[in-house]
Amino acid sequence: MGMAEDAFDRLRRVAFEGEHMERMAALGVRMKLSPGVIKTLMRLARADGISMGDMARGIGCDPSYITALVDDLDERGLARREPAPYDRRVKIIALTDAGRELAAEIDAVVSVPPAAFAALAQPELRQLRDLLDKVLAASDERRSGAGGHGVPVGVAASP
Repeated sequence: MGMAEDAFDRLRRVAFEGEHMERMAALGVRMKLSPGVIKTLMRLARADGISMGDMARGIGCDPSYITALVDDLDERGLARREPAPYDRRVKIIALTDAGRELAAEIDAVVSVPPAAFAALAQPELRQLRDLLDKVLAASDERRSGAGGHGVPVGVAASP
């Protein structure tokens, strides 16, 4: 395993195993929401008014899955579809007030770092944050370099 894979494996374990995942599972059960619906709500809270196609590309899934997720959000009164002002064939997903409130409630739960972060001193937390900012910036740059449509997993971006 290379260094990048090794580092990512540790990041994945922090984010997708243990305390954080237990909190997410409990949240889903309590709110009667699937992980996909939670993920969609959180993405919409950051970029409200996103096209269904852009949402599918951003999450990395089939557009039919986004349709099912948005159907669920719409039935619950958490989001609505609107025609895009630039092309009525394109549907924009927008959160309702209830959707924004629920997304804020979810964010309050998922934003709490795992207790294990207490093992890091403030300078180490700052360094971790700065390193992750660098990774996120490179990811954003890579996506924008692909015409805003992202690069499929496992496919190198064109120079």
